[in-house]
Amino acid sequence: MFPDLDRDQRTGGVVNITTGGLGWMYDTDLPLVSLTFARQINARELLERMGVDQNTVAMRGPDDFHHELGNLLHVHGGYVVSAGHYGAWAWAEEHGSRKSIYDRGLVLRASIGTAALELHATMKPGVVFQYAEDGRLITGLSTTDSSLARTGSDPHRFDPEIQALGARPEEYEYGPWGSRGMFYRLAENLGVGVPRYYLDDRPVLSGRLLPPASR
Repeated sequence: MFPDLDRDQRTGGVVNITTGGLGWMYDTDLPLVSLTFARQINARELLERMGVDQNTVAMRGPDDFHHELGNLLHVHGGYVVSAGHYGAWAWAEEHGSRKSIYDRGLVLRASIGTAALELHATMKPGVVFQYAEDGRLITGLSTTDSSLARTGSDPHRFDPEIQALGARPEEYEYGPWGSRGMFYRLAENLGVGVPRYYLDDRPVLSGRLLPPASR
């Protein structure tokens, strides 16, 4: 465990130059990753843009978090979310429920007046990377169908970074980091990150998102 490094990363100080702000994700077999980031806004505003239940938002230490929300962490429909800051970006992690997958406008709302990123990964494996600016989807990349699907107004925006990582996704070649790692590195290149042990040793802003309107 590297709590001191995580604390420095959260405030934009020391950054692991090998794997950056998502470094802890490379060596863990996570069944689900559901992260939303927005640049130059605070964590509470990011939650508001994601559609949080205002009555549930609070700074909770580890004991209160697990006491109040622990039984909903991995429940479908629980919509538990935690949020914080890393450098110039606010981050939000969804636990179990994935509103940002079902609410296609969420990343667009998060990006109004700034930039926002969604990063999702499952065990299938499938990865979704969506980058938006000022309410418009710029680049959407997805490997959920075992190939690279592209959407957005500039679907090739990140091609130079992908090539620099030694990846040729159209040929099912994702370089030394693998398909998940390639997307983690693309995200890190934007400056995003999440402290690994934030739920264990410090208060964190948390609450419950309102369900998507269509569900």
